[in-house]
Amino acid sequence: MFRQIAQRGTRSVLGMPVRWYADSPATEAVQTIHARLKQDMKIAMKARDKSRLTTVKSILSDIVYAEKNQSAGASFSKDSDADVAGIIQRGIKQRNDSIRSYQDGGRQDLVDIEEAELRILESYLPQQLSPKQIETLRNPGHFTALGVYVDAGSRYEDRRTSGFAHLMDRLAFRNSERLSSTESVAMIERLGGSIMSSSSRECIMYQAAVFPHDVPTALRLLAEITLRPKFLPEDVEELRAAVPWELQDVESKPEMFLPEKMHEIAFQTGTLGNPLLCPLSQLDTVTSEALHAYHKQWYRPERIVVAAVGLEHETLVQLCKENGYGDLGSSPSCIEGKGSWIASSRDGAANSGTKAKNGSALTRNQAVYTGGTWFDYKPNMDFSQVYLGFKSTGVDDERRLYLYATLQMLLGGGGSFSAGGPGKGMYSRLYTRVLNQHAWIESCVAFHHCYTDTGLFGISASCGPRNEYALLDVIATELEAVASGKGRLSLRSSLRSPYASQEGPTSLEVRRAKNQLKSNLLMNLESRMVQLEDLGRQIQVSGRKISADTMVNHIESITTDEISNVARELLETPATLLTQGYTENIEKFYPQVAANHGIKI
Repeated sequence: MFRQIAQRGTRSVLGMPVRWYADSPATEAVQTIHARLKQDMKIAMKARDKSRLTTVKSILSDIVYAEKNQSAGASFSKDSDADVAGIIQRGIKQRNDSIRSYQDGGRQDLVDIEEAELRILESYLPQQLSPKQIETLRNPGHFTALGVYVDAGSRYEDRRTSGFAHLMDRLAFRNSERLSSTESVAMIERLGGSIMSSSSRECIMYQAAVFPHDVPTALRLLAEITLRPKFLPEDVEELRAAVPWELQDVESKPEMFLPEKMHEIAFQTGTLGNPLLCPLSQLDTVTSEALHAYHKQWYRPERIVVAAVGLEHETLVQLCKENGYGDLGSSPSCIEGKGSWIASSRDGAANSGTKAKNGSALTRNQAVYTGGTWFDYKPNMDFSQVYLGFKSTGVDDERRLYLYATLQMLLGGGGSFSAGGPGKGMYSRLYTRVLNQHAWIESCVAFHHCYTDTGLFGISASCGPRNEYALLDVIATELEAVASGKGRLSLRSSLRSPYASQEGPTSLEVRRAKNQLKSNLLMNLESRMVQLEDLGRQIQVSGRKISADTMVNHIESITTDEISNVARELLETPATLLTQGYTENIEKFYPQVAANHGIKI
């Protein structure tokens, strides 16, 4: 069944599951969800209804935790139905994940318990909106952006399915039940525009940007490749020949290979450490049947979001029905009333109007950060590469997410070739304190990989051979300097001559970083394809769309002390250190350098 997500007013996010609600003016006293929960807990206790009592207590406990741990710019109130609904939605997502897990394990007794709790949770959600209650704004433009986002990726894979998300991406726009590969290619050529697919650790996405009159054809194509693909043996054989070349190409490029290796070393128990690309060993065993089984397991309605920018919501809903997205309710783990999500926006700045908290629970795939070291001795490389990373945060910690984004802007960096160039971050700390002071450093840049439940923050740098251990000291000093706050670093913590001040970030630097972050954010949102992916992924991960205004307000509220605090948090976690090139010296001296900076390796 299609469901709508909306807001009264001039802007709206339109979506499919019951997860979003309109904020209506209060014309009479209505019992809040929290009050109902408290009342029902007493009733359940008297009636000795164990299932309802356990479920209601769980939600009330989550509400208390949310109130105690709210941060500036992200307030929570138990009297706000929108806030409490977000907590309930998180509970619903958790139970859906548990149901799938227990079904796979053949534990029908536990499935029954989870489904009973699920029905209880859903009874507290507000009534769904009808399409007539949804308001949209027209946004004239020359093309419409469409996307289908599947909650699947390498983090969910095991040995049996390792690399399958990558293969699903490479097999897109080929054969389906209603289109041959030749017909798919001909359709793409007629459409023109931009049509693509990609896979990542947490999502497989399919996107198209076409003229408005071509929307029905484009959505038909997306529906064919996502709902009804055919994995023919000849296509699988073609992949066996093509993927090894792709893997070889990635391994030859440090800027592509090392971030992947970084994840493998940082998350050694799997999940985010799983290979993003299909391993060679898997290519020998993959079959059409195995790919069909993977598709059946992951391309389920509760894991699919259909999004659009520049299209009327009613039109999108109707097209989805016509192409089969409305017929997905038969999924074993998709209980009555649930379906794939549809989100659309006419103005590119849709907002749900709720304050629901991020809550994409990963009950079976919680990432476990381990840290570690890896050295790849290649003395003939022109430049040695050094990566130093730490555990950060994911989108489920909204406040820290903005803090780490600002910290990344504050550190900045880039390549020595463009150092000091106009508009290239010449005032960031890694430019002014590293690249502009050390001619032997080729590049130095901060990075942040962010996921649902965790993240990876650090600095990557390169230099000529035999300077690797000194480079490690330089980048560690910069992280320690930011963490030091307003204090001054001890000279024992650095092997280099401190050309620039070793004090922590100033209010001017933080303000400049915040302005740059806001500028990048708003500039990116000028692109409809960015708006599309932002809409689809936000609905998929957290069940809501955060407006640009809300993001800007979060960024504006960040203080200098908060930046120093999150930098200190980084240094309290075990580090991940990777080096490729002439690694002989850094292998010997990295323990001493790390100890000088208080880094745990």
